[in-house]
Amino acid sequence: MSYYFFIDDTMLPVPPAKMTIKIKGKNKTINLINEGEVNIIKTPGLTEIAFDARLPNRNYPFANYDSSLTDALTSNFLGSSFSFKKASYFIDRFESAKKAQYPMRLIISRMSGAFSMLFDTNMLVTLENYSINEDADEGFDVTCPLVFKQYRPYGTKECEVTTDEDGKQHLTVKETRPAIGHEIPTAMRIRNEQSVWEAVKGVSNGSLDWRAVMSANGISNPCEKLKPGMVMHLG
Repeated sequence: MSYYFFIDDTMLPVPPAKMTIKIKGKNKTINLINEGEVNIIKTPGLTEIAFDARLPNRNYPFANYDSSLTDALTSNFLGSSFSFKKASYFIDRFESAKKAQYPMRLIISRMSGAFSMLFDTNMLVTLENYSINEDADEGFDVTCPLVFKQYRPYGTKECEVTTDEDGKQHLTVKETRPAIGHEIPTAMRIRNEQSVWEAVKGVSNGSLDWRAVMSANGISNPCEKLKPGMVMHLG
């Protein structure tokens, strides 16, 4: 089975050897008179994902430096990658993510040996913590433990209070203002040959689930290049 880790449009060159996905429960246990303990079920908390990213400073044959799933599969098939990037490139991306104070899209794709999609993890996250570890036993390579937390978009509502001729006040709730993000169209026209993942990422900044868009448009192959002029429905 092959793993591909994408942080926005950046793919990690070496898939982590292991990772932890923690789904945090928010259920509350209370004591009732004569009933004992009962469990009050609440909405789950934010998911946390942690893993160690190995960032080589040498162009190893097992490392992959592509920027899309299509490129990654092509390099896997050809047995080579043509866009080597040093560890500093990825460290700079991590630093920019922290400074930008903006959520990013984390995608972990799991594929079988026949390059068919098994399942994936796809969510908006924030980079909570990261560190840079250097070890003489690892040569010039760098290891970065990364901790991500799920991001749930939220918004505020603007209210307007008006007074009519009789002196009665009326409250009008205006359209919800998103705390972050931009307006996403309901459909898009493909301009250049690109995969579903690349097209959806470009138009939504990673806030849309490309798998749902694939299903809605009857596309079965995530690596299929969409033809220019095609209209793809987004929601």
